[in-house]
Amino acid sequence: MMALFLVIFSVVMLALMLSVSRFLNCLVILENFNVLLLLFCLWVGAYSTHMVFVVLMVVTTIEVVVGLVVLTRLWETGGFMDVVGV
Repeated sequence: MMALFLVIFSVVMLALMLSVSRFLNCLVILENFNVLLLLFCLWVGAYSTHMVFVVLMVVTTIEVVVGLVVLTRLWETGGFMDVVGV
């Protein structure tokens, strides 16, 4: 299972490096990384209280909200359409 995590992690990191020029692409890749991290945390703490999973869920939710707020602010200005990736 750890090997599968490392393979998926390396694919996500490679995709993040290739899409660093567009904010929307980076946001999607980071969300995929968040899901991978949450699933790994859930798998590792299968027999515990899942406190780390809950904390990571809250942090990733805040990160999604902040990312979407930044995306909508850039979209509203209109001059940054090439940065947003639309």
